[in-house]
Amino acid sequence: MKLRHTLMASAAVIAASAASTSANADTELTFVWHAGTCADALVEIAKDYPDKSVTIVPALVPYGPEWHNKIASEFAIQGDAFDFAMWDSQSTAEFAGGGHAVKINDIFADSDYLSAEIFPASSLSQYGEYPDGSGEFYGLPANQDAYGLMYRKDLFEDPDEQVAFKEKYGRDLRVPETYQEAKEVAEFFTRPDEGLYGWGQMGGREYDFATTASNSFLWSFGGELYNPETFEVQGYLNSPASIDGVQAYVDMFQFGPPGSGNWGFDEVNAAFQQGQLAMAMQWFYFNGSNADPEVNKFAKDTGFGILPGAVGRDGKFRRQFSVGGQGMGINKYSEKLPELVKFMEWYFQPEQQERYAAVCQTGLKAVLDSPDWQGLNSYNAQFSKALQYLNDYWHLPEYPVLLDQLQEEVSNAVSGSKTVEQALTDAAKKHERTLQRAGHEIKRSDSTPEVPDQEIAPVGMDDVVPVNN
Repeated sequence: MKLRHTLMASAAVIAASAASTSANADTELTFVWHAGTCADALVEIAKDYPDKSVTIVPALVPYGPEWHNKIASEFAIQGDAFDFAMWDSQSTAEFAGGGHAVKINDIFADSDYLSAEIFPASSLSQYGEYPDGSGEFYGLPANQDAYGLMYRKDLFEDPDEQVAFKEKYGRDLRVPETYQEAKEVAEFFTRPDEGLYGWGQMGGREYDFATTASNSFLWSFGGELYNPETFEVQGYLNSPASIDGVQAYVDMFQFGPPGSGNWGFDEVNAAFQQGQLAMAMQWFYFNGSNADPEVNKFAKDTGFGILPGAVGRDGKFRRQFSVGGQGMGINKYSEKLPELVKFMEWYFQPEQQERYAAVCQTGLKAVLDSPDWQGLNSYNAQFSKALQYLNDYWHLPEYPVLLDQLQEEVSNAVSGSKTVEQALTDAAKKHERTLQRAGHEIKRSDSTPEVPDQEIAPVGMDDVVPVNN
């Protein structure tokens, strides 16, 4: 794949940089990330770094709390056991707010290549800006991700299924544009006696499994996690719109296999690859394996798209879903910043990011905008569309506590130990206590403002790109 590398540093400059450091002692640059395809890609690409006095050393852990805690615990002792790390977008507030991350603006000011302009503005903000809207960045969009939809084309395109669906619901069978439509399609394809279920989604209590999924429903129905201006949570997290959204999420478990309320992403993948699911919401990160016939025996019949939106009780259509992936941040306590910046200047060149983007989702604008990259497989173009619908958790230093509290209460709703309304009300009360203890003043407003609708049309079948198109 060839792009016009308009911002690419010359080979002579890179070679000169390598030569200037060749006399130095060997340097190891250690990074922390969760184990997986993207970390493996970084390690493989780094083997070709021209400065052979520098070695990139991975310190990989499983996805989840252990990954976050490995970074947080090192920062807590102001240690330099790692030099840079990939952390979740919402963790930027925690790590930058604690004074542990290097401010990227200073690097932009001194670098001949790295600058804000080589990344999409929204991506740089989502993965590195703190506080929101400040223009101060503490991470670069190294690995973008978004929730998406995968579905069985052979089921949706079967003439008999199409006739039966229209007879039952009075409309054509199609990939759902709204969660209201998704519920009908999921109900139609749920056939336990055939080992087939209509919908798969994450619901597990671990880390952020349940809430990344439920938030996507909550926002699309017009709900909000809180008011970032007043720090009010009650009246937002437990508003009628938020309750509608999380209730719709909980209701979808009736169309999944028994036990799916405890699923993480591995279980969603396994069930889909085994032919148990007609549709599933899953991160784009996993589309490479789900499009691989050696991994998914239904790969040739698998279509990929973006998640539905919803029509709220106000009659307005909205579509928002969770941002995933990670930004690359720098440990303030590392003594190897000059060597690391030189590596980053090389790693974020289009040539290296093309290689990375062959298996993961880059944050480099030159590659994302390339028709070559968008046409590389059956889902990259869909990912580009998904970027406009992303939303995120709280960008606050209190994020880990808020997350655990919301995970607990959404899990209570999934298990049925609490109603959705009670679970969200309890979570709202906990969140406000947490925010108050952290020093945030909660300013009560007279009324909860209306959530504006999005001027975005729903996607139809023409916008969903199947595998092997």
